[in-house]
Order: sequence, then C-alpha cells, then structure tokens
Amino acid sequence: MIINHNMPAINGHRNLISNGTLMGKVQERLSSGLRINRAADDAAGLAISETMRAQIRGLNQASRNSQDAISLIQTAEGALTETHSILGRMRELAVQAANDTYTANDRLEIQKEIDQLKSEIDRIANTTSFNNKSLLDGTASALVSSDKTSTQAFMRGALNELGVSAAGTYQIHVAVATGAGGKTHIQTSNVMQDRTKTTGSNVAASNTALNNIAQFYDVNGKFLLDNPTTITIVQGDGQRAQFNINGNDTLAQVAEKFKNAVLTDLGQKNISGAAATANSGQIATYNLSASAGTSNNTSGTFVLRSAKAGPDGELNVIADQAILNALGFSTYQQATTTQYTVTITNLSTNETVVQDATVLGNNLLGLVHKNVDVKIDANTATSAVFQSGKFIASAGASANTFIHLVDNSQVFQIGANELQNMGSAIGDMRTAALNVNNILVTSVESAGKAITKIDQAIARVSSQRATLGAVQNRLEHTINNLGVAAENITAAESRIRDADMAKEMMEFTRLSILSQSTTAMLAQANQQPQQVLQLLGR
Repeated sequence: MIINHNMPAINGHRNLISNGTLMGKVQERLSSGLRINRAADDAAGLAISETMRAQIRGLNQASRNSQDAISLIQTAEGALTETHSILGRMRELAVQAANDTYTANDRLEIQKEIDQLKSEIDRIANTTSFNNKSLLDGTASALVSSDKTSTQAFMRGALNELGVSAAGTYQIHVAVATGAGGKTHIQTSNVMQDRTKTTGSNVAASNTALNNIAQFYDVNGKFLLDNPTTITIVQGDGQRAQFNINGNDTLAQVAEKFKNAVLTDLGQKNISGAAATANSGQIATYNLSASAGTSNNTSGTFVLRSAKAGPDGELNVIADQAILNALGFSTYQQATTTQYTVTITNLSTNETVVQDATVLGNNLLGLVHKNVDVKIDANTATSAVFQSGKFIASAGASANTFIHLVDNSQVFQIGANELQNMGSAIGDMRTAALNVNNILVTSVESAGKAITKIDQAIARVSSQRATLGAVQNRLEHTINNLGVAAENITAAESRIRDADMAKEMMEFTRLSILSQSTTAMLAQANQQPQQVLQLLGR
C-alpha cells in the first residue's frame, strides 16, 4: 500500500481530462454545426473543402454576372425595338411620298418628319448605355479610326472569330477602273420665252427679268412671283441649300444663285473642275445660244450640273409646283456610280486581304472583314473633269486611305475559372451604318429608292435583335447550369465540412456519461489512501 503515487487516481484523472477534451470538441461541433472547425480537425478535408468553397463562390458570382449580362442585352434590345418602330414609320412615309398625288413642297414636309426620325435613331444609338458603356454606337464591337474624315467604317459584329482577331491597321488602295469613271447629274430647263418679244425668236436673253418670262405666268395671265419664293436644292447625300428668287431677278442672276448654292452651300467648289471659268463648264448657267456645240447647251435654257459623281451628287430642285413647272428641269444626264478597283492590305501582318476587287460605288461592304463596312468619299481618287459638255469622274487615278481597328467586343465572365467566358458584339445602329442617313423622299424616284434602303435597314436591325435574343437565351441556360453546379459542389463540400448533428449528440451523450463515471471513480480512488490511517491506529 503506497500513498505517494495513487495510480487509480492518476488513471481516473487522465481519463477525465481525455473525456473533457473530446467533449469540448463535440460541443464545438454541435455549437458551430461544422465537423471541421480548424485544420487539426481534418487537414486534408479542410484543404479540399476550401477549394470547393472558392469554386462555389465563383459559380455564384458567375451566375450574377450572367444575370447582369442579360440586363445589358435587354437594354440594347429594348432600344432597338424603338429603332424598329421608327424605321417602320419612315417606310410608311416613303411609301406615301412615292405617290404622285403630292407636290414637291408636300414631299419636303414629309422629308422634315423623316429627318427628325433619323435624328432620333442617331440619338438612341448614341445615348443607349449600360453602366456608362455605350451599346449601339459601334464601340461595343470595335473601335475604329481613320486618316481621313471622309473615310468612315461601321461595325456589324465582332472582329475576333474562332480565336483569330482582325484588329490592326489596314491600307485601302482605291483606283478608278479604266473606262468606268462615274458620271454626274445634269439637268436642263424649259426654253425660256420672252413674252415682250413680238417678232422673230422669242427666246429670252440672259438679262431678261423673270417678270417678262412667259413660263412664269399662269393660264389666266397671273404672275407667279408677286412675292419672293424659296427654292431648295437637295443633294443626294442629304445636304441642302436654299435661296430666294423674285420677279425682278434676271435669268443670269437666277443662274448665279443656283451656282452659288451648289458650290458654296453644298461644298462642291472644292472638287477639281467644279468651278471652271468657261461658261460651258459652269455648275449652273443660262445658255445665251447653242454656240458651244454640245447637246446640253440648248439656247434659252438653264443648265444645272453636279460635279460629284454618282447618286450622292444628284441635285433635286424643290419649290412650289407652279415654279417647278415654270423652270421645267428634266434630267439630261443620269448620274452613274464610279467603279473602283480596291486592294486591301493588313499592315500589321503584311498580308493582302483583298486583291484588285471590283467595287461599284463608294461602299466597301465586308471587304476588310465580314463585319466591317467602309464608306469612302464618292470622289476618292477622282476629279470631276468637264468633257464634251459633261462632268465625268476621271479614270486611272488612285489614292490610299487607312483605317485602324481595335477589338472592343464585350466579354462576359460566365464561369468560375479563367477563360470561362463568352463574347458578344453589338453592331453600329446609327443611321450612317444602316445606310439611311441620306434617305430622301423629295421626288417619286428618291422615295422609291428610300423604301429599298429602309427595308435593308430593317433587316439589319432584325438580325441584330435576333443575335441579342440568341445570346440572352444562351445566358439563361448558363445561369441554370451554374446553379446546378453550385448546388452539387455545395452538397459535396457539406459532406466534408458539416457535422452530423445526430451522430454528434450520440457522441456527446456517451462522453457525458463517461465523464460522470470517471469523476465517480476518481472520488473512489482518492479514498483509498485513507486506509493507511487505519494502520496507524487512527
């Protein structure tokens, strides 16, 4: 019998501490609900669990990203809904203007509404944004710059396809095809008759005032210009010029007003040959005689010429119908488009993208890249040369223009890991890109052309809306997939990290009973040394 080392008490004490430690861990698991509260609880399990937690948080954020992307797309698509509505109204007006029950001034009033609708399309495209990111002005697909203000590029989609980017600098070499220079628009008027002449030829002289011209009186003998009237000249590219005429103006003065309007207000004075000093080469003249020997120099007529080749340079004269009848302009030479030979080189890679492509007109559609349209000036590489009574775009000349493209497509992070994303490009939805910026309904012919242009614009907007709808549907499926993935990984992480509460309660009960039993046995063990006192006679 010993008293220095009470082994039963020591054993009981050790078991009591061990049970207390285990009970503390069980209580911690019960209070936190976690099986792993620190790395020591399960080192490998903790490492696996933290990786899964990061993945779950990434999946949840990717789901939120996808929802934000849907909101962005809905913003763009909602704006295009209104663009569609506007184009529909423009088409309705073009069909109305194509009906010859309207006068030129009536069509000018219709044109005013079309101009406002065009401005609204541009406003929608320029101001529609999501979180200050512009969506419809072309910058949501690519950034474009050029070396010339007359060179414009419009985006229809992304530059990056199948991992190959078309970003870079491109040289566009434009040459007028041999023998294919475009022609300009030439109109001639009625033969003006001097109503005061009673003998010989009654063709009016250049110094004859309008109040002496027979055409400016109606069938009842009433003069049409008791009050000044406004004449509007609309160029094919949409530019306008206006001036007034009155009864005291001479034919030469009216011709000078026509010339100044075209050269100064419409800007044709900067085109080579447009401001020729020879009478036969003037933009607008009143022919004194037919001595120039060309068929558009009929004696006693106004001649109105454009020095800009193709439809963009066509001149449309608008005034009160009676004044138009008095002037009686009819087309002598129909404008024709210049035919170009185009070679495009990617200066970033020195690769030839297009070699000697033949293009009719100044729109290079999809030559640089299938989603890039380039519009050059109608007189690029040409000059208006006056030959045989006609302004003709000279052939054989060439010029270079450059554009720089930067891929700026939107990238949506739709996964938890690197490169788990998708791109979405929204094309340029402004009027210039839709080719309706120069829509005119000032004549039956121009209204008919406008209908076709608007139909093409509607098709382009429809295509863009369909693309946006497809992307939105894809993102909705992406959100569903992300939700399923996050749910399953969460379940796996739960099995590693979460405590089984029923099992832990069983363990807690067992350890509680053991702790009480150990305490009782320790008390018994502490009583054993008291037996030594009996040996001492106490």
